[in-house]
Amino acid sequence: MTAGQFIDALNSRVEPSPPGALPVVTFKDAVTFHINGDSVTTVHVAPAHTDGDVIIHFTKANVIHMGDTFHNAGLPFVDLSSGGSIHGIIAAADKVLAMSNAQTRIIPGHGPLADRARLKMYRDMVVALRDRVRTLISTGKTADQVVELNIGAPYAKDFPGGHERFVRLAHQELSKR
Repeated sequence: MTAGQFIDALNSRVEPSPPGALPVVTFKDAVTFHINGDSVTTVHVAPAHTDGDVIIHFTKANVIHMGDTFHNAGLPFVDLSSGGSIHGIIAAADKVLAMSNAQTRIIPGHGPLADRARLKMYRDMVVALRDRVRTLISTGKTADQVVELNIGAPYAKDFPGGHERFVRLAHQELSKR
């Protein structure tokens, strides 16, 4: 937040945050606050949307805020230029699935309020698409060729946005491994 950055996928520059916008409390792995009779735990997750993703769990209220590690209106935006990773998107979903139950309300970074079943659907879709892109890369397909195959079509009704961007970023990340 103290340094500017360039987001390649959006072709845009983000200026540094002003001093008044910088956090007062920082942490490495997790920290718990006690507010209004509830324990609020913030957990740093593996790089997902970016390298600074945090999940916030309102324990008593049984609410989890996932930020941009969960995009409930489309496919995730994995900001590779900010340290994000498709594997971290999956790991963040796995972490929340493990700490939630059928009554947990899950707040995504984008899209409507969700539940555990919806998050599981999202996680399984991301895994399936990651694996499909990986397979297509192994056969020599370029990003343009994978985009043309429209591999996200089976998921477009439930998660309509960001398909081409996701495929291109997944191809870029997975081609490096």
